[in-house]
Amino acid sequence: MRIACLDDESRENDNLCGLIEDYAQKKNYDIRCSKFTSGKELLRQDRFDLYFLDFLMDEMDGIAVAKALKEKFSGAVTVCYLTNFEDAASRIINNQIYADGFLKKPVAPEELYEKLDKFYKTSSLSRLEFKTGRGFQTVYAGEIVYVEAQGKQSLIHMTNGRETAVSHMLSEMETLLGSCRCFYRVHRSYIVNLGFVESYDVRGVRLSGGVSLPLKARDFQKVYRNYIFEHTM
Repeated sequence: MRIACLDDESRENDNLCGLIEDYAQKKNYDIRCSKFTSGKELLRQDRFDLYFLDFLMDEMDGIAVAKALKEKFSGAVTVCYLTNFEDAASRIINNQIYADGFLKKPVAPEELYEKLDKFYKTSSLSRLEFKTGRGFQTVYAGEIVYVEAQGKQSLIHMTNGRETAVSHMLSEMETLLGSCRCFYRVHRSYIVNLGFVESYDVRGVRLSGGVSLPLKARDFQKVYRNYIFEHTM
C-alpha cells in the first residue's frame, strides 16, 4: 500500500511517517510512505492508496488539494485530514465530498492505528476475482464505479472509462461484491460503489464523472449515510 503524507512542516511529516512505518512493522504489512511539503508537488504524482493531508497550509490548503486529487482521479482517492483545530474537524465532517476522516495534531499513535485498521477493513484495495469468457480476471474494488446488468452477464464500469464484461448475472455480482461494504444495489439493473456517489435525489444517483443512474432502493439514504459515517469517524 502506498501512503502520501502532506504537511508543510517537515517535522510533522517525519513523525507521521515514522508512526506509519512502526504500524507496518507490527502488522507485517507492505506499506510505503512518501512525504510531501507542497500540494502542487503531490498533484504531479500517480495515485496513492491513502492520503494524509494537513488541513491548513500557506500555499494550498488540504481541502483544495483533496478536491484537485478527486478531480484528477475521478473520485478514486481516500483522504484523511490532519488538523490542530476542533472547528476544522466539524467543517470536515460537514463537507463529506472531500473527506474520509480526520486526525487531530499532534497525531496520537493509537488513533492513527485505529484509522489504519479501519482503512484495511473497508479498503478499496480489496481484490475481487470474476469469471470472464477467457478465464478469470482480478479487479480492485476501488477501481469499480458501478456494475450494469446485461442479460446473463454484467458490465463492470471502472475508473478512467474502462469496461469489463464478466460472466455473472447482477444477482451473482451482488453476492460477490458483498464482502466490500462500499457496494449497494440501487436498481434492478445497477450496483454502485458508494465511494463514487456525488449526489442523489428521489429519482437517481449521480456518480463521479457525470454518470447518472436511476434509484429505486427506498433505504438508499440510510445506507449511504451509514457509509459516510463509517468512513468519516
